[in-house]
Amino acid sequence: FRIVCKSQGANLLMTELISADAIAHFVAKKQDARNKLQTNHKSQIIKFKTNSTYKLMEFRKAEMPIIVQLFGKHPEKFAVAAAWIEKNLSPAGIDINMGCPAKKVVGSDHGATLLRDQERGVAVVKAVREATKLPLSVKTRLGWERDDEILEFAPKLIAAGADALIIHGRTYKDGFSGEARWENIYQVKNEVRSKNYGTIVIGNGDIREHKDINKRLKNLDGVAIGRGAVGNPFVFNKEYTRLSEEKKIDLKKKIILEQAESAIDHKGEKGIIELRKHLLSYFRGHERAKELRKEFVKVKNIADIKEVLSRI
Repeated sequence: FRIVCKSQGANLLMTELISADAIAHFVAKKQDARNKLQTNHKSQIIKFKTNSTYKLMEFRKAEMPIIVQLFGKHPEKFAVAAAWIEKNLSPAGIDINMGCPAKKVVGSDHGATLLRDQERGVAVVKAVREATKLPLSVKTRLGWERDDEILEFAPKLIAAGADALIIHGRTYKDGFSGEARWENIYQVKNEVRSKNYGTIVIGNGDIREHKDINKRLKNLDGVAIGRGAVGNPFVFNKEYTRLSEEKKIDLKKKIILEQAESAIDHKGEKGIIELRKHLLSYFRGHERAKELRKEFVKVKNIADIKEVLSRI
């Protein structure tokens, strides 16, 4: 899906959430195994490439430039993870997620919880900055419960070593409800410019069409698109809205098949199962959406997908 988005115009990609704790745990186990080998104890060589965490970080050359996105709460584990990523993966950068509101993430004091514990958030940024020379970004929100919290938090993150801030226009308390509010994102960039920090500031929230990008950009360095791209990678394509409805459907079918073939190549049958939710999103709002939903949840291979698409 990231490659599909890039084909439509996205110029910087990001992995899904990767646990800094999981990487640090692997590194510790590997070091322990080496120590046992050095003292002539029997030890099994640990391979990370079969690990589920590694699979989430894995990317292809076609996806560069791509940023590895980490979550967690322990500065020392973030530092270990960042150093390992730089040495072994060499992505375009590392992102620290301080914005995810998912219950299972926040329940472990990760993600958006660092908005509530700014001191810990700053310590995490400092630890990563000292551990790697890779560009470092922080994805966050306006605040835990108030929009103006970011005006206090952003300067602290910049001072700690963040090269870029990606700010979602809602608080944690908002979740994904209501409309994204961009005013304080623009204010952060104004402050950055007034103090000549040079920090990149990127806005995020409710970008659903390409025209929304220019509408929201204003003084910012860019926009980030997450949920708005699911089933709609054409949000990156400025030519898409100029196409006739027939050509839009043709392009949609073409892209779906490319994504399906890539999913099969990369993950086999599991890739098609994961793809089903994307297929449903591609036809959200279509006059036959309900009917298509019933068909797409049953597809098992490329032939099944082609058969459904042939009737649209």
